[in-house]
Amino acid sequence: MGVLETMRARHGAIPLLPGHLARLARSASPDPGVLQRIEAAALLIAKRTADWAEGARIRLRYGVLYGETVWDFSVVPLEGNSPWQHGVSLSLCETRVTPQASLSPFPLEAAGQSMEARQGLAHKFASGCKLLQRDVYTRAERELDEKAAGPRPGLFHEGLLLDDQGRVIEGLRSNLLVWRDGRWSTPSLRNCGVRGVMLGWLAARVEISEDDLLISDLEQAEELAVCNAVRGVVPVVQMTLGSLTEERLRTLYPGSATTAMRTLVASDLH
Repeated sequence: MGVLETMRARHGAIPLLPGHLARLARSASPDPGVLQRIEAAALLIAKRTADWAEGARIRLRYGVLYGETVWDFSVVPLEGNSPWQHGVSLSLCETRVTPQASLSPFPLEAAGQSMEARQGLAHKFASGCKLLQRDVYTRAERELDEKAAGPRPGLFHEGLLLDDQGRVIEGLRSNLLVWRDGRWSTPSLRNCGVRGVMLGWLAARVEISEDDLLISDLEQAEELAVCNAVRGVVPVVQMTLGSLTEERLRTLYPGSATTAMRTLVASDLH
């Protein structure tokens, strides 16, 4: 069991590293000394990739193996011509996301929480985690290959996940941003879904409300985008909703709101 952090290094640094470390601390409560060693290792890896043209994707695995706490890193260069650069094709998956898919596997007592805290507000601190065990997401990803209406050539194909009540939650690798009536909103993650580091960074700088959203809200959106720590903010330019036998295809166009969000990321993080 364990948790996962996926980061982007660029020019020898990891701009969102504080956010990743904060989520790791919340998700797994590592010993402060261990957290310091993880931070030092991440910074060293980033420095060694400083001359990689497009930067690097760094993955940290932190968990328990045979009763021992272990962690490791893997790093790969980012591609020069990624389909993410051309926009996302978003397809609705039938697999439903559950609270367990983002609930920390580490006992709350390990974080110094009392039983009273466990029964109260502390519960929320164990949710929104990115886990090593990703069965729900793996099942949903298999569905993308079965979609009758595939993405336009050159687009990244991303899955859209709902909860068991039919509420929109997240993408397979991203959080969702919805622009409508002059404001940004994102699906509520109070019950399930991964609380992304990039989403948190954006919400600290741009007003983004967290709302219960349905498919109808996406259909009425003026602009849609997804975000994650590696790819930043990416416009949704195609959306496929409905069942495998009755798919509804919608074409969208990046507007000024999405452009402004992307400009913010590019100016402050790259």
